[in-house]
Amino acid sequence: MSEVLNYSLYIISLIVILIPFAGFGAAPPVIIKAALGLFGVNAYAQIVELKIIKLFLKDNKDNKALAPVLPLLEKTQEGIDMLEDPEFRKQKRKEALEKEHENHGHHIIPIPVYLGVLGILLLGTLITVWVAQFDFGSMNTVIAMLVATIKASFVLLYFMHLRYDNNMNRAIFGSAFFFLMILIAFSVIDIYTRIKPTKGF
Repeated sequence: MSEVLNYSLYIISLIVILIPFAGFGAAPPVIIKAALGLFGVNAYAQIVELKIIKLFLKDNKDNKALAPVLPLLEKTQEGIDMLEDPEFRKQKRKEALEKEHENHGHHIIPIPVYLGVLGILLLGTLITVWVAQFDFGSMNTVIAMLVATIKASFVLLYFMHLRYDNNMNRAIFGSAFFFLMILIAFSVIDIYTRIKPTKGF
């Protein structure tokens, strides 16, 4: 980091000297932007090298007047540590993984619940077989899909733990169905514009 400090100071000095000789046109804006960028790099290098934020936080941790600013400075110092210290980065990653594991722990479902779901699925299978014995005309597919959807819902809720999962996974699952509906809708529109619809399935 000391090399960054030294070389950036040299380059800034060189750019400042070159600005008057660059004349007008495209060169001055580029040189000014480069100089501002190097000033930023130099300031960052000084903060890291001299531990300015770290020492400021240490000296003012009990200062009530600076209480609103301290959390932001702590976040900034944490970001600097993440960039500069590989060990700190590994530790933070490990802590994040442990926290994620704690937040996403598996919900243990009691055996009676599993047996109840098994009973519902078996009943649903019997209903499917029983319904298949009758001809409901155009409603055959609708009734079969309704029974299958109820059975699939119990599998998703209990065997795939969606009932106990967080809202993000539910939203992802719901969006999958939403896009499936869009796909089916466009397919139906395409078919109905090409083939004359007939009653029944």
